[in-house]
Amino acid sequence: MALLGLIKYFELVTCIVAAVHYKKYSHSLLKYFFFLLVLVTALEFTISILKEYFGMYLQNWYIYNILTSLQYVYYFILYVNVLASAQKKKLVSAFLIVFLISVLVNFVFIQKLAVDGPFHSYSFVLGAVLLIISIGLFFADMLQTEKVLHFKTYLMFWISIGLFVFHTAIIPLILSINFLPQGVSANTLKGILFALNFIMYTCFSVGFIISKKHID
Repeated sequence: MALLGLIKYFELVTCIVAAVHYKKYSHSLLKYFFFLLVLVTALEFTISILKEYFGMYLQNWYIYNILTSLQYVYYFILYVNVLASAQKKKLVSAFLIVFLISVLVNFVFIQKLAVDGPFHSYSFVLGAVLLIISIGLFFADMLQTEKVLHFKTYLMFWISIGLFVFHTAIIPLILSINFLPQGVSANTLKGILFALNFIMYTCFSVGFIISKKHID
Protein backbone atom coordinates (compact mmCIF):
# COMPACT_ATOMS: atom_id res chain seq x y z
CA MET A 1 0.00 0.00 0.00
CA ALA A 2 1.24 3.47 -0.90
CA LEU A 3 2.42 5.60 1.99
CA LEU A 4 -0.28 8.24 1.50
CA GLY A 5 -2.88 5.48 1.39
CA LEU A 6 -2.27 4.87 5.08
CA ILE A 7 -3.50 8.34 6.02
CA LYS A 8 -7.14 7.33 5.72
CA TYR A 9 -6.55 4.76 8.47
CA PHE A 10 -5.25 7.51 10.77
CA GLU A 11 -8.51 9.32 9.99
CA LEU A 12 -10.56 6.21 10.69
CA VAL A 13 -8.87 5.57 14.04
CA THR A 14 -9.41 9.21 15.02
CA CYS A 15 -13.10 8.95 14.04
CA ILE A 16 -13.54 5.86 16.20
CA VAL A 17 -11.81 7.49 19.17
CA ALA A 18 -13.87 10.66 18.68
CA ALA A 19 -17.09 8.62 18.56
CA VAL A 20 -16.22 6.75 21.76
CA HIS A 21 -15.66 10.03 23.61
CA TYR A 22 -18.44 11.98 21.87
CA LYS A 23 -20.31 12.79 25.10
CA LYS A 24 -17.39 14.93 26.29
CA TYR A 25 -17.99 17.56 23.63
CA SER A 26 -21.45 16.80 22.20
CA HIS A 27 -22.91 19.95 23.78
CA SER A 28 -20.37 22.23 22.09
CA LEU A 29 -19.47 23.41 18.62
CA LEU A 30 -16.84 20.67 18.55
CA LYS A 31 -19.55 18.13 17.69
CA TYR A 32 -19.29 19.47 14.13
CA PHE A 33 -15.56 18.75 14.22
CA PHE A 34 -16.50 15.09 14.64
CA PHE A 35 -18.91 15.30 11.69
CA LEU A 36 -16.12 16.80 9.56
CA LEU A 37 -13.81 13.95 10.53
CA VAL A 38 -16.45 11.43 9.49
CA LEU A 39 -17.02 13.24 6.20
CA VAL A 40 -13.30 13.37 5.37
CA THR A 41 -12.80 9.70 6.29
CA ALA A 42 -15.84 8.53 4.30
CA LEU A 43 -14.66 10.52 1.30
CA GLU A 44 -11.13 9.11 1.46
CA PHE A 45 -12.34 5.51 1.69
CA THR A 46 -14.93 5.99 -1.05
CA ILE A 47 -12.39 7.39 -3.50
CA SER A 48 -9.91 4.64 -2.59
CA ILE A 49 -12.49 1.87 -3.10
CA LEU A 50 -13.68 3.28 -6.42
CA LYS A 51 -10.10 3.43 -7.70
CA GLU A 52 -8.88 0.10 -6.35
CA TYR A 53 -11.87 -2.18 -6.91
CA PHE A 54 -13.75 -0.51 -9.76
CA GLY A 55 -10.85 0.96 -11.70
CA MET A 56 -12.44 4.41 -11.66
CA TYR A 57 -9.97 7.25 -11.98
CA LEU A 58 -11.28 10.33 -10.26
CA GLN A 59 -9.90 13.82 -10.68
CA ASN A 60 -10.68 14.76 -7.10
CA TRP A 61 -8.95 18.09 -6.60
CA TYR A 62 -12.24 19.95 -6.98
CA ILE A 63 -13.70 17.84 -4.16
CA TYR A 64 -10.79 18.72 -1.88
CA ASN A 65 -11.02 22.38 -2.92
CA ILE A 66 -14.60 22.50 -1.66
CA LEU A 67 -13.91 20.37 1.41
CA THR A 68 -10.85 22.30 2.61
CA SER A 69 -12.70 25.57 2.12
CA LEU A 70 -15.56 24.29 4.28
CA GLN A 71 -13.06 23.13 6.90
CA TYR A 72 -11.47 26.57 7.11
CA VAL A 73 -14.89 28.23 7.44
CA TYR A 74 -15.71 25.88 10.31
CA TYR A 75 -12.35 26.46 12.00
CA PHE A 76 -12.77 30.24 11.95
CA ILE A 77 -16.30 29.94 13.37
CA LEU A 78 -14.96 27.56 16.03
CA TYR A 79 -12.25 29.96 17.17
CA VAL A 80 -14.64 32.90 17.21
CA ASN A 81 -16.77 30.78 19.53
CA VAL A 82 -14.00 29.75 21.95
CA LEU A 83 -12.10 33.03 22.18
CA ALA A 84 -12.84 35.05 25.31
CA SER A 85 -11.64 38.44 24.05
CA ALA A 86 -14.25 40.40 22.10
CA GLN A 87 -11.49 42.12 20.12
CA LYS A 88 -9.96 38.80 19.09
CA LYS A 89 -13.40 37.47 18.16
CA LYS A 90 -13.86 40.42 15.80
CA LEU A 91 -10.42 39.85 14.27
CA VAL A 92 -11.07 36.17 13.54
CA SER A 93 -14.52 37.08 12.19
CA ALA A 94 -12.71 39.44 9.80
CA PHE A 95 -10.41 36.54 8.83
CA LEU A 96 -13.50 34.51 7.95
CA ILE A 97 -14.84 37.26 5.69
CA VAL A 98 -11.46 37.74 3.99
CA PHE A 99 -11.14 34.00 3.42
CA LEU A 100 -14.66 33.67 1.98
CA ILE A 101 -13.93 36.51 -0.45
CA SER A 102 -10.64 34.91 -1.46
CA VAL A 103 -12.34 31.56 -2.08
CA LEU A 104 -15.03 33.17 -4.22
CA VAL A 105 -12.46 35.09 -6.26
CA ASN A 106 -10.28 32.00 -6.65
CA PHE A 107 -13.23 29.78 -7.60
CA VAL A 108 -14.44 32.20 -10.27
CA PHE A 109 -11.43 34.08 -11.64
CA ILE A 110 -8.01 32.61 -10.76
CA GLN A 111 -7.55 28.86 -10.26
CA LYS A 112 -11.27 28.25 -10.86
CA LEU A 113 -13.45 25.44 -9.58
CA ALA A 114 -13.73 22.72 -12.21
CA VAL A 115 -13.74 18.92 -12.32
CA ASP A 116 -10.36 18.95 -14.07
CA GLY A 117 -9.10 22.06 -12.28
CA PRO A 118 -5.99 22.38 -10.10
CA PHE A 119 -5.67 22.32 -6.34
CA HIS A 120 -6.60 25.75 -4.98
CA SER A 121 -3.24 26.45 -3.40
CA TYR A 122 -3.74 30.23 -3.17
CA SER A 123 -6.87 30.21 -1.02
CA PHE A 124 -5.56 27.20 0.90
CA VAL A 125 -2.34 28.98 1.87
CA LEU A 126 -4.22 32.15 2.80
CA GLY A 127 -6.60 30.08 4.94
CA ALA A 128 -3.63 28.34 6.59
CA VAL A 129 -1.93 31.65 7.43
CA LEU A 130 -5.13 33.13 8.90
CA LEU A 131 -5.82 29.91 10.81
CA ILE A 132 -2.32 29.90 12.32
CA ILE A 133 -2.85 33.46 13.51
CA SER A 134 -6.25 32.49 14.94
CA ILE A 135 -4.68 29.59 16.83
CA GLY A 136 -2.00 31.93 18.16
CA LEU A 137 -4.75 34.23 19.42
CA PHE A 138 -6.41 31.24 21.06
CA PHE A 139 -3.21 30.26 22.87
CA ALA A 140 -2.69 33.86 24.00
CA ASP A 141 -6.29 33.97 25.18
CA MET A 142 -5.90 30.69 27.04
CA LEU A 143 -2.86 31.97 28.92
CA GLN A 144 -5.03 34.73 30.38
CA THR A 145 -7.72 32.38 31.69
CA GLU A 146 -7.93 29.47 34.11
CA LYS A 147 -8.00 27.07 31.16
CA VAL A 148 -4.21 27.17 31.10
CA LEU A 149 -4.22 25.36 34.47
CA HIS A 150 -5.80 22.27 32.94
CA PHE A 151 -4.64 22.58 29.31
CA LYS A 152 -3.70 18.87 29.17
CA THR A 153 -7.33 17.87 29.55
CA TYR A 154 -8.69 20.68 27.34
CA LEU A 155 -9.75 19.23 23.98
CA MET A 156 -9.42 22.52 22.10
CA PHE A 157 -5.77 22.68 23.12
CA TRP A 158 -4.98 19.34 21.45
CA ILE A 159 -7.00 20.14 18.34
CA SER A 160 -5.21 23.48 18.10
CA ILE A 161 -1.78 21.86 18.47
CA GLY A 162 -2.58 19.38 15.69
CA LEU A 163 -3.92 22.06 13.34
CA PHE A 164 -1.04 24.43 14.14
CA VAL A 165 1.70 21.88 13.42
CA PHE A 166 0.07 20.68 10.21
CA HIS A 167 -0.70 24.07 8.70
CA THR A 168 2.57 25.69 9.76
CA ALA A 169 4.54 22.96 7.99
CA ILE A 170 2.26 22.62 4.96
CA ILE A 171 2.60 26.26 3.86
CA PRO A 172 6.28 26.11 2.76
CA LEU A 173 5.61 22.69 1.22
CA ILE A 174 2.80 24.00 -0.98
CA LEU A 175 4.78 27.11 -1.88
CA SER A 176 7.76 24.97 -2.89
CA ILE A 177 5.52 22.87 -5.14
CA ASN A 178 4.10 25.98 -6.81
CA PHE A 179 7.31 27.93 -7.28
CA LEU A 180 9.99 25.22 -7.16
CA PRO A 181 8.30 22.24 -8.83
CA GLN A 182 11.59 20.38 -9.16
CA GLY A 183 12.71 21.26 -5.64
CA VAL A 184 10.83 18.51 -3.81
CA SER A 185 10.92 14.88 -4.93
CA ALA A 186 7.71 12.86 -4.97
CA ASN A 187 8.98 10.54 -2.23
CA THR A 188 9.99 13.44 -0.01
CA LEU A 189 6.62 15.08 -0.54
CA LYS A 190 4.78 11.89 0.36
CA GLY A 191 6.95 11.36 3.42
CA ILE A 192 6.32 14.87 4.73
CA LEU A 193 2.56 14.66 4.13
CA PHE A 194 2.45 11.28 5.85
CA ALA A 195 4.35 12.59 8.89
CA LEU A 196 2.24 15.75 9.17
CA ASN A 197 -1.01 13.83 9.00
CA PHE A 198 0.26 11.31 11.54
CA ILE A 199 1.17 14.10 13.98
CA MET A 200 -2.11 15.95 13.47
CA TYR A 201 -4.39 12.94 13.88
CA THR A 202 -2.36 11.68 16.83
CA CYS A 203 -2.89 15.04 18.56
CA PHE A 204 -6.62 14.83 17.85
CA SER A 205 -6.85 11.27 19.19
CA VAL A 206 -4.84 12.06 22.33
CA GLY A 207 -7.12 15.03 22.96
CA PHE A 208 -10.28 12.99 22.63
CA ILE A 209 -8.90 10.33 24.98
CA ILE A 210 -7.45 12.40 27.83
CA SER A 211 -9.70 15.44 27.71
CA LYS A 212 -12.46 16.04 30.18
CA LYS A 213 -15.92 17.36 29.36
CA HIS A 214 -15.41 20.26 26.97
CA ILE A 215 -15.31 23.71 28.50
CA ASP A 216 -16.35 26.58 26.22
